[in-house]
Amino acid sequence: MAKVLFILTAAHELTLKNGDRIPSGFWAQEFVPPHHIFLEHGHTIDIATPRGKPAALDEDCFAPAFHHHDSGRIANLREQLSDIEAWHTPLSLERLALTGAKYDAIFFPGGYGPMADLICSGAAGNLVKRILASGGLIGAVCHGPAGLVMAQQDGNWLFAGYQMTCFSPQEEQLAGFADTLPELLAERLARLGGELHFGAPDSEHVVIDRQLHTGQNSASVEKLAFAMARRLKKMGSLDKDACGTPCS
Repeated sequence: MAKVLFILTAAHELTLKNGDRIPSGFWAQEFVPPHHIFLEHGHTIDIATPRGKPAALDEDCFAPAFHHHDSGRIANLREQLSDIEAWHTPLSLERLALTGAKYDAIFFPGGYGPMADLICSGAAGNLVKRILASGGLIGAVCHGPAGLVMAQQDGNWLFAGYQMTCFSPQEEQLAGFADTLPELLAERLARLGGELHFGAPDSEHVVIDRQLHTGQNSASVEKLAFAMARRLKKMGSLDKDACGTPCS
């Protein structure tokens, strides 16, 4: 089956316009469900961060308000996350970019952390460019599309003209960060040439254009992951039919 690379943030803090720093990291509910879904479909997973630092978890993702005040859901998410040990000892993005490691898909979970480190990661950009060129799939949810910003060729963004989504400006406003963030991800992607589309706040909204799969928020992550996992499985079946055996 397919080999998938999850890229997580290692940024524990995000600096605001006024110089204040707030805790950041990845959002567990945008990492755990897709990780499970890809494995359930028979795919293998590696996890990487900038310089191979331990991934940064934003503990705010366990706040009761994000789980309908259901303590059982929170405990279940914590337990599922604890079962995924590899995020504590990730691979190095820079090393993967240098060694020419091959993957069939790449996936960027969200959280505000990617706005601090993945948005300026040349290594992440190079890996995205390589997977895109090889016909692989690219997935990102919420603030995860920050990891796509550095995917450029000769000064041109590789996703200019693509239909996509991310955490919406309206959702940033509701979260209380719209006026304090250095920039809104949606505005950055639009300036680069992305064609942004949004659903209602906190509603499931997934946009697929060619090899790019994006989800607006945590509510979108399962639909996004299922779409990618099934497409990868179909791609693997086509390769097997063409070669007689799975193609490498």
